[in-house]
Amino acid sequence: MAACTSTPSSYVIEGVAPDDLYNDQIVYMIDMDTRDIVDSAVVVSRKFTFTGWVETPVVQQFKLAQISAPFILENGNIKVDLSNPKGVRGTPLNDELSKYLTVVSVAQEERDAKLAEIAELEDDERRSRMETIVRQYRENVTLIATRIFNANKNNALGALVLLDSSTSLEPDLFDALFAQGGEVVQNFSRLQTITVVNEGLRNTAEGKHFVDFTIENGAVDSSSVSLSDFVGKGKYVLVDFWASWCGPCIVEKPVLVDVFNEHVGDEFDMVGVAVWDKREDTLNAIETHNIEWTQIIDTGTIPSVLYGIRTIPQIILFGPDGTIIARNLRGNALKAKIAEVLCECN
Repeated sequence: MAACTSTPSSYVIEGVAPDDLYNDQIVYMIDMDTRDIVDSAVVVSRKFTFTGWVETPVVQQFKLAQISAPFILENGNIKVDLSNPKGVRGTPLNDELSKYLTVVSVAQEERDAKLAEIAELEDDERRSRMETIVRQYRENVTLIATRIFNANKNNALGALVLLDSSTSLEPDLFDALFAQGGEVVQNFSRLQTITVVNEGLRNTAEGKHFVDFTIENGAVDSSSVSLSDFVGKGKYVLVDFWASWCGPCIVEKPVLVDVFNEHVGDEFDMVGVAVWDKREDTLNAIETHNIEWTQIIDTGTIPSVLYGIRTIPQIILFGPDGTIIARNLRGNALKAKIAEVLCECN
């Protein structure tokens, strides 16, 4: 009886690929914190297997071609069907993770259905309704994630749930939960990075002075460029943090074109800052979309950390002295804010 109830001393992972097209391909086990490859296996007759042991559970991810599935690597018998990447099961933490991911997935589907219903509305009404829908979704995820985290403050599940829900949690709440975590949570480097980003957000809130950065090859001609080359020089400056691969960023471009054509001059300027992007991709996007305003490119994560940017586009209006006037500007609200400050200026 003692042997039947003892804690497993090793793990066996039995996996199934979605179909025969994946036969002979490699499944990677990747550490979700360091992003290092931990192990790999070949898919044979749709099946793959991993064996080994871990001292304590850790956050991992299966990667097969374009399929990703987060899971907790812990001793025991783990089963995964990659046709349902949210369904890794068989051990205590993975069973709880599967429940969490399933509930969040339902919330995502409800959000997407509501967004689809308003797709044909006029811009202002659609944006207003969209903000409400997204806010409600984030509130739902916050409640779900907080409950799971509070029960797993010092294990791999707590770390993974906090990471997965980080874009929905308000920065102060995220930091508070992180501070309550044990060593497993607080040693998770990707969570540490988020707290740094959150500090950047607080340091660059509306009313704060701008934070400068310099990119050595950040100009289109590969020369060095700084944000302070434009901001704090006596003009209002609209800065668009974007990326070539970001659909919402491209959708916002016509609004920015209108603002550029109408307002750029002695009192107002515009600058784009490409983040999380490859230099050549940014340059191609600038040409493809006929972007005429000045760009700072090849910035990596430098601006996003300093300005607490978690999602893009992030469009910020700076005053003539470099004070941050407004963040999160989009659409007609962006146009109205520019018209408002320039009217006051005149």
